[in-house]
Amino acid sequence: MNNERTLQEAARRYARLQADDCTPSQQDEVDRWLAEDAGHRDAYSLAQQVTAGIARMAADERLNQKLRALADEAFAAYPTPVPGARSRQWKVAASLAASVAVATIAWIAHPLLHSPAADPVAYAAGELQRRSVTLDDGSQVELDVGTRIEVRMSRDSRRIELLSGRALFDVAHDSNRPFSVTASGARTTALGTKFQVQRDAGRVVVTLAEGSVSIDRERSEAGAASWQERLVPGEQLTLDAASAARSRQFVDTQLITSWTHGRHAFRGTPLREALDEVNRYAIRKVRLGDPSLADLPVAGNFIAGDSQVVVEAFAAVLPLRIVDGGSEIIVFRRYRD
Repeated sequence: MNNERTLQEAARRYARLQADDCTPSQQDEVDRWLAEDAGHRDAYSLAQQVTAGIARMAADERLNQKLRALADEAFAAYPTPVPGARSRQWKVAASLAASVAVATIAWIAHPLLHSPAADPVAYAAGELQRRSVTLDDGSQVELDVGTRIEVRMSRDSRRIELLSGRALFDVAHDSNRPFSVTASGARTTALGTKFQVQRDAGRVVVTLAEGSVSIDRERSEAGAASWQERLVPGEQLTLDAASAARSRQFVDTQLITSWTHGRHAFRGTPLREALDEVNRYAIRKVRLGDPSLADLPVAGNFIAGDSQVVVEAFAAVLPLRIVDGGSEIIVFRRYRD
């Protein structure tokens, strides 16, 4: 449970980021503070929600005078206003820092501010068919084959649970409603950006195409420490769901998201990974009969769905031998006589 001091710290940092003269180093300081503890992130989220609630109250003329009085009183008590900040936004944000307890009570008590999440809405794509979804907020979601998500929308948040598969999210900008995608305990949060989340084989992979996202994980029941990462466009984070080990690398996002155009695009891709992609869309699956071929690099651009064409193209330039196994295609190494 957040104590008053933590809430005040969260509100002060949130207010700092609203200032026009906020610097990258100040942004980094806030990021470090958020990464220290899950309670910090909860308090910061509450500060965002309170600010959004105050904005809704301000739209109600009946409450506007009381709100202004509260902001004026709090602003007068706040010791160090930031020069150059947008005066009205800073005043409201400062009121959070100076009287966060009052604001929190108002957020909990006032029906205009309290907004429980609606019942989840489920979306799914078939085993051999992709699906495009437009969410209530205007965000676009591309679901890959076999993908399932649950969506919870409220006035304060937009939360998606990726249950299986992978999805590409093109997020509609709404600074008052954070957009987050959770998979295997890892939460990716964005405001107006484009990113992909994949969940399978005991791992979670997040790829950022545009904008900025933060990824965090709270302390697990097994005792794994909480953490937070921030990605830049073209960066990908891979998380092992069991061990919580994670790694980052730069990738070609056009290759990574080629599936959204019904294509397989490979460039130096290990054969094992390429065949995993092919098998997502294939009725006749491809199996490696020789494990030593797994890391053989392959390249090409193919229409998704025809596994026979893909493996024949690979075999034309690589030392591969294709065996018809009836319901499957088996790939072995081809040896010269």
